[in-house]
Amino acid sequence: MKKISAVSVSLALLFNATAFAADGKLPAPIEALEKQGFEIKGEFKAPGDLQGYAMQYQGQGTTVYLTPDKQHAIMGNLVDAAGKNLSDAEVEKFVYAPMAKEMWQSLEKHRWIAAGDAKASRIVYVFADPYCPYCTQFWEQAQPWLKSGKVQLRVLLVGMLRPDSGQKAAAILMSKDPAKTLADYENSKGKLALQKPEKIDPVIGEALKDNLTLMDDLGGNATPAIYYLNAEGRLQQHQGMPDAETLNTILGDK
Repeated sequence: MKKISAVSVSLALLFNATAFAADGKLPAPIEALEKQGFEIKGEFKAPGDLQGYAMQYQGQGTTVYLTPDKQHAIMGNLVDAAGKNLSDAEVEKFVYAPMAKEMWQSLEKHRWIAAGDAKASRIVYVFADPYCPYCTQFWEQAQPWLKSGKVQLRVLLVGMLRPDSGQKAAAILMSKDPAKTLADYENSKGKLALQKPEKIDPVIGEALKDNLTLMDDLGGNATPAIYYLNAEGRLQQHQGMPDAETLNTILGDK
């Protein structure tokens, strides 16, 4: 997933309510955090008579605990007597699980070309540029999984490596059978001559633009940019050609 900068507020920082005006319904320390850009994603009861908040800041989840007097809040992880982190589950539930679902739905809604069985139990998305040799390599190495029927690969074409990348991508998407054209092109190792359109269909052009924007939003800055869900349903990202071990992690058992 997208790499983000560390939260600018120390995890041990104590917020004093007297420094902020309590105009809203939220306790002043929580309201102050919202003004700093933190978003409340969920509330929960925590041990020690603490009110807990799961919050998100620049894509990163954290927990904040309001003291019983509601005059202070402590940001960071809560641990029990055995040292177990009690905050992770709350961040996963309120921040990362919904985030993964939202991002996955965004991938589903964009324009992609499918390769493999539509009923496959595992779906993997990959952003690919027609000039990307590593995209072709990933395509080749994914074939055993696609042929097994256990994986469906969904290719989101983008134009980013060369000035005419967009034209090549559009040529594939504007062909009579984009899935076959893509397969033929990748199987030829990019040597298949494509009929690059003089004018790109506006719908296709917008789709390519949207794909590139989504790739950027998801933190992708190189192709192939690969996205999949792990066993816990968390969205995972890998950029570049994966090694053999990572390939097995991404595509699963054959």
